[in-house]
Amino acid sequence: MELWKQNFQDPEDFIQFYFKKKYSNENALVYEENHKPVSSLLLLPYPMSWLKTVILTSYISGACTCQEARNQGYMTLLLKEALTKMNKAGVILSTLIPAEDCLFEYYNKLGYASVFDYSTEIYVPDSIPHDFSFQVTSPTTFHPEFTTATYRFFSQAMEHRICCIQHSYEDYMAIIEEAYLCGGRLLTISRNQEIKGWALAIPEANHTFIKEILWENESCKKALLKQVFNIWPDKPIICKLPPYGLHHHSYGMARIINAQQMLKQVSKQNPGLTLTIKIDDPQLSFNTGIYKLSQGECQKIKPTGTTTDAETDIPTLTQALLGYHPEQLPFPLNHLAPAQQPYMNLMLD
Repeated sequence: MELWKQNFQDPEDFIQFYFKKKYSNENALVYEENHKPVSSLLLLPYPMSWLKTVILTSYISGACTCQEARNQGYMTLLLKEALTKMNKAGVILSTLIPAEDCLFEYYNKLGYASVFDYSTEIYVPDSIPHDFSFQVTSPTTFHPEFTTATYRFFSQAMEHRICCIQHSYEDYMAIIEEAYLCGGRLLTISRNQEIKGWALAIPEANHTFIKEILWENESCKKALLKQVFNIWPDKPIICKLPPYGLHHHSYGMARIINAQQMLKQVSKQNPGLTLTIKIDDPQLSFNTGIYKLSQGECQKIKPTGTTTDAETDIPTLTQALLGYHPEQLPFPLNHLAPAQQPYMNLMLD
């Protein structure tokens, strides 16, 4: 916890809350020098929808190094240890959110690729008409019973997003409680006692930030926005959404942990695909090698005399398998997965 306080400017109540909800000895990695912790991180499990299935991912949280030990390679050593630990735990994909833009390049050198983007929409007061046909519920304080009652709608809406980090019930409860710690509110709109829309909003200095919004149709979305204006009437709204259109913001990164397991799923989904691919992974050497995809299977084969259809590194393969801008990838990597918009949100970041 002391390393976290030294590196992140979070309020004390958030730090206490986060460690209470997320920390355990099993998910913590600490690098010590002379019996003193100098670097640490947490490995948090999250399911992710991908290619009509759900895979186990591990989210790296709170990666930090004490000030006097920076730029000496401690975090790199710790991250390499984390990659090995994730593989042993059966994780096939790792995710993270760089604390600063300059860290995208650092993590890329360890095999991570930028794949999680988001879009924003801005609304001003009085730009949304009022709809009186919905019942609005928005407790002023954290209400566990109400929050529990909204999880089913939230979970089903998130599951409809392909290639998306999912949230368990326990994680959902922590997300909502943390929002209330920040002065935020959970809002739902209903009709005939059935939830039609959901939003999580936080007031900031010059605007209201909607961290996530889910709706059944466009009229439900407008009704939610109007209710946010009713609570904070004098501030514009900035609404975070899955990426769409041409203007995206870079947000998070991912890295393949077990290439063969992910390629097996691709081959299973595309039994007519025949491809031989050579992969180079300096950090996880067991991924390095030649893989043959054929008849719904994926086998690692001996390199002797093998002709390959493609050669790639782990960051490029990660983008290819997650369907991240395949139009920017070389053939045949751009045909491994359909174009998708990978999405990650509500990570208590």
